[in-house]
Amino acid sequence: MRKPLAITAAALVLLGSTQLPAQAAAGPEAPTDLQLSWVAPGNQQVKMTWADGGEANIVRVEYQDGHQVTRFTSKPGTPNEWTRVGHALVWTDRVARISVVSIDESGAESAPVVSPWFDSIGAPLPTFTSAVPLPDGSLKLNWSLAPVPVDTTPGDPLDLPSTNEVVKLAVATTPNAPGKSFTLPAGSTTFTIPTHPRPYPVAMLTTNEWVIRGGTTGSSSVVFNETTVGLSVPATNVYSQSLPFSIVAGTRMCANAQYNCPDRTNPFVANPGIRTLLQARPDAARPWKTIGTYTNQQLRFTANVRLYGGQQYRLYIPTWSHLNGRELTVAPAASTSARYSATQAKFAVAGFNTSTATVGQIVKTTVDVLPAGTVKADLQWYDGKVWRHATYISLTKGKGTFSFKAAGRGTSRYWRVVVPKMTMNGLPIVATPSKAFKLTVR
Repeated sequence: MRKPLAITAAALVLLGSTQLPAQAAAGPEAPTDLQLSWVAPGNQQVKMTWADGGEANIVRVEYQDGHQVTRFTSKPGTPNEWTRVGHALVWTDRVARISVVSIDESGAESAPVVSPWFDSIGAPLPTFTSAVPLPDGSLKLNWSLAPVPVDTTPGDPLDLPSTNEVVKLAVATTPNAPGKSFTLPAGSTTFTIPTHPRPYPVAMLTTNEWVIRGGTTGSSSVVFNETTVGLSVPATNVYSQSLPFSIVAGTRMCANAQYNCPDRTNPFVANPGIRTLLQARPDAARPWKTIGTYTNQQLRFTANVRLYGGQQYRLYIPTWSHLNGRELTVAPAASTSARYSATQAKFAVAGFNTSTATVGQIVKTTVDVLPAGTVKADLQWYDGKVWRHATYISLTKGKGTFSFKAAGRGTSRYWRVVVPKMTMNGLPIVATPSKAFKLTVR
């Protein structure tokens, strides 16, 4: 009976020996007491601590969609602590949790210790909606903030008050002036940049513990640019004729403004967003009126305008803006100073009915002029040095005649008609001489 007992005991020993590897395969004990917290000040890094028996550990991020990412592996005996920047630890705008396992020498993993689910909602993405240049040279900015995802884990261990979120505006350093930066409270949607040498770019980003909405794709920028205007007008013009005005209208070349805004040595170029207005007024006491509007022109171009009296002229470019993706370019209103152009009368006819007459022959003078005023024209002759008055010719609605007998056998004289200054439709016409015409008396 003992033998069987001995055999049975041996069998038990053998059975026990086959069960030992199964117990080893169970792996180390799971870590405990996993704690998550932000590192102050700044609240930009997440600190993770846990307790275990000194084993190596693996820290993973688990997302609610089932995706899992290994973030850190420690060696045995090292402190049970790991710190990581928030936006590098967890993908922004996702719900996640941290899991920590222990691993033994064979690589077997323990059961995990997991944190509560927490959100990683980033600061709202900002977008400039308008930029308004003000008369004192400052720039008023307005922007919108994109909606943020709903917090489905309220009160989680990594929630922070909204005061940890800020809006930042940065005026870049340019060859014109050093930069400036402005930090605004969460939820801000407007700010006025004080006067600063132009051109300059303004970049805007929002930050919180989980994300910096910045860089080339996550920020919104404004370029406060410069405009050039130039206008050349003729000193005099002729009533009802169309004459060319020389115009210059453009902005500083500016591209990739967030990183490479140009300085004042960069050339001006045409900009399709610019609306250029040619304006006129009789004098400084009257308001400006637009007589021509031009868009999508070259930097330099000409404009033909029909003129009906002496006036002041200027080129005016209203405040304008141009949106290219998330980059908004703006410039303040600009204008030239007033340029005056006088208007002369236009002679349709001014002369005699013949260029050669005999003594005593009737010579008829005909005058037809615009504007069709009722005035007295002066018929003059040239004595070789100065023009001398001969007679007045009454004009009615710009037309008139005068006849006389030719005298002075063997003489040749140059004659002309001068209409006096007049006003037509409130605009002045200067005294205007006609071209000279010749009469020979035989």
